[in-house]
Amino acid sequence: MQNKGVRQSMAWLHAWTGLIFGWLLFAIFLMGTSSYYRHQINLWMQPQLAQYQVNQDTAIRTATGYLAKNAADAKSWYLKIANHEEPINKMYWQQASGGYESRSLDANTGQELKLSATQGGDFFYNFHFQLYGVPIMVGRLIACLAAFIMLIALVSGIITHKKIFTDFFTLRTFKSQRSWLDFHNVSSVLALPFFLTITFTGLAIFFYLYLPWGMQKLYPENPFQYFTEIRTTEKSITHQAEPKKAEMLPIGSLLEKVKQQWGDQALASIEVKNPNTDQALITFKQLEDHSITLNQAQISFDGQGQVLANTRNESAVATLNAGVYGLHMATFAQPILRFAFFCSGILGCLMIASGLLLWSLKRQIQNKSNQFHFGYYLVDRLNIAAFVGLPIAMLGYLFANRFVYITENTPNYEIYTFFSVWGLSFIIALLTKKHYLWKSQVCIFGLIALILPVYNLVYLIQHQLITDLQSYWIFLRIDLFLLVCALFAVFLFKNIQPIQAKSVQKIKTKLAKQQEVNA
Repeated sequence: MQNKGVRQSMAWLHAWTGLIFGWLLFAIFLMGTSSYYRHQINLWMQPQLAQYQVNQDTAIRTATGYLAKNAADAKSWYLKIANHEEPINKMYWQQASGGYESRSLDANTGQELKLSATQGGDFFYNFHFQLYGVPIMVGRLIACLAAFIMLIALVSGIITHKKIFTDFFTLRTFKSQRSWLDFHNVSSVLALPFFLTITFTGLAIFFYLYLPWGMQKLYPENPFQYFTEIRTTEKSITHQAEPKKAEMLPIGSLLEKVKQQWGDQALASIEVKNPNTDQALITFKQLEDHSITLNQAQISFDGQGQVLANTRNESAVATLNAGVYGLHMATFAQPILRFAFFCSGILGCLMIASGLLLWSLKRQIQNKSNQFHFGYYLVDRLNIAAFVGLPIAMLGYLFANRFVYITENTPNYEIYTFFSVWGLSFIIALLTKKHYLWKSQVCIFGLIALILPVYNLVYLIQHQLITDLQSYWIFLRIDLFLLVCALFAVFLFKNIQPIQAKSVQKIKTKLAKQQEVNA
């Protein structure tokens, strides 16, 4: 290494960091990209909710009525108000004993809903930053390490490719390793600002896990005060005495006061501390805010309806945190921009995949013998399990939703299906000859992507969950994407073989020349 120049050293660093963490990074990128539409996936996987029409005034009255009846002596209430993306009321409260309860209610009737316990799109979302099957903090630290490696790979890749922008305009299709190199360059440059932003902000969100000393310095007495500061606007009010029972102003009256201040704005949540006491604090938060920092307005009342605070969280710490989070999650993005972020995420997946395929192909071409090499064999199979097996597993997860109904007391068969299919993909790859490696699993992926939307339509009609095109629209968007995946699988099935064939021919030619030299 000491005799190599900076660019050669960076190339070595880029290649090996990409190889070691590439499969994990691909999974994180793919899951994270899917999370841009996790609310739509949630509705797809709970189809009975898709037809709900939400009136927030009604939703608030039915939910607070339920809380007043069933949690009157609670220490706190939290209500996530139904909206067009999540058309049910979700509420949590802390009992007087200190335990917590939660319920999901019909926004119109206030009746408890017994929904499928599916995690829906939240499974993809949670997996992308804390993985699954490991302690949450361990999973987040692993994801942070992967993000750090991604940042190293991006910077070293920029340094390595001195003609990176020139190569952007060069795309040699289906010509052995050159095709993977060109596509790796094109996909890298096309969304490079997105990759740098999404990687850095992903690291910054969890800074307190791997760099806790800043919080300890700023909040020496209670480092967790950081989380209070970024989430609240009201100044802390210290009460010496214990709260005493007292009647609060009805929520309907408080709602009128909110409308006087804000007009007819949609609301995100209502939080009540010390409900039904003389120390009650009721906070309403607006739903809509299209700024990058997602700094929603909040208004707080006491139990008698006096305004205590009507502001946004102007704390510098809160603004910085929300800005980093907003950039990463694209909370500000309207439909067209959100779709652009989604496409950039897909490009990130393709960039990682083409880089790993290039690594494998390049080493095999450079190999001067025809002997079996376990390392290359394993990399090829891991590539298949990651780049094709993971998408198959995600489709299997969606498919399982249409066959099983999950309750809180039953195993989550959807997640079991996901990991079973993913593991099976790897096992099949281990047992498949190289010539059929790609085509066999790409074919499976394409068939599932084609069958799933057809079966979904039949399922929805049989269960009377749709009546016309308008009611089918929420499902059609995801079904159309699945059909696009099927078309992409057909494209790969037809065109992946020329690259592989030319690579094999190149290896054979090289070996033949080597044998001639040795002779």
